[in-house]
Amino acid sequence: MRRPECSTANGAYAIERALTLAVALFVALTRSTSAEAEERTLERKFVERDEDADGWAFEELRLFFGVFVQDGHGYQSQAEPMIDGKGSEEAWIIEPLQSVRFRSSSKLDHTIVLPVDIVSAASPDATDLTSTASRVNQSFALDVITTYKTPILDLTFHWGPHFEEPYRSFYAGPGFRFHLFEDNTIIDLNGTIVADAFDPIQPNGKDTGQEARITLTGNATWSQVLSPTTVMDLSFSATTQSGTLQTTFNSILAHDVDAIGFDDARRLADIFPDNRFRGAAVARVSQHVPATHTTVKASYRYYHDENDVTAHTTDLELSQYIVPWLYLRALGRLHIQTPISFWVPVLPEIPATDRPRTADSDLGRFVAREAGLHLVLVRDRAPKSFRGPDTFDIGYLRYQRSDELHVDFASLSYARTFE
Repeated sequence: MRRPECSTANGAYAIERALTLAVALFVALTRSTSAEAEERTLERKFVERDEDADGWAFEELRLFFGVFVQDGHGYQSQAEPMIDGKGSEEAWIIEPLQSVRFRSSSKLDHTIVLPVDIVSAASPDATDLTSTASRVNQSFALDVITTYKTPILDLTFHWGPHFEEPYRSFYAGPGFRFHLFEDNTIIDLNGTIVADAFDPIQPNGKDTGQEARITLTGNATWSQVLSPTTVMDLSFSATTQSGTLQTTFNSILAHDVDAIGFDDARRLADIFPDNRFRGAAVARVSQHVPATHTTVKASYRYYHDENDVTAHTTDLELSQYIVPWLYLRALGRLHIQTPISFWVPVLPEIPATDRPRTADSDLGRFVAREAGLHLVLVRDRAPKSFRGPDTFDIGYLRYQRSDELHVDFASLSYARTFE
């Protein structure tokens, strides 16, 4: 059997990491980054509620284009070049996203997001493992949010499919948003069920047939206006999973590699427990400084997994207006994580029992740092000669981990509103 030319981790890990970065940036672009903008949005909501704007209307178009480049080495990878038993995690992803928002009545609106990934180093199937690994893969998803609005309660239904070789997924769930005390207090409650189906391939090329997993997630968020320029957010989430939880194309080195060498060592598949529970809590404070047209957002996230993974994450975001229609947004993030209880880089011998095991670099001990910068042009605040209903954003983000993995992510975004 031929060793795959590209790491299986290159594709799926890179897709997940790129999609996480892209969606986080994309969601950030949909929100105002100053109290002034938030006040204008709030005023517009009240006007829309008072108007008799029944019937269909196209409201917003967003286009996003990102390029994700990853490099590093991990024990779970078989790709060349190998360094001390670690395979290459090199990958790049081109990621266009499109979002449209429209209403079908004065109380019912819809948002549709279409992300597409074009990936180097694909997740392999049986043909790849016995001949040549796929060098390019495509990932497609559909994300739909439908919201029914009332003065006090918004009802939301969120659903969508995801297609990627060799992976299929569908998710859906309801959401409830309560507007209290003239929107000074907002409470969000939502839940999601995710059904995944995939064709797992063992490191030796054996196809074990279709497998599946189910994920249930619940989230609660409380947003409170503390002053005309200060907002506090608290959120809690809990997730439970069952089924095949391991990344089925990962592998782990086994046997006495010091005696026989890395090239001759056997590779075994990851094994996870059949169930997994994890939870997270986030606190965020947003402060606007009118005198300098500056907005600062600081947050802390605590994460714990029943398999002993604990993580602490701090985020800092600073938005500074240069002129009323142009501002800079700087992002910083620090993430510290402990390893999962059954993480091991190399098995010293062939195990006699199928105990949980993984060499996944994303589940090991590491410290991650992230820094980014965005330049945002808001044309509806520009001088009359240049004014328009458009917003442009160009950004760059650098992600670096202590286990030597690093990512560069560049993005370009365009948004247009329709009155």
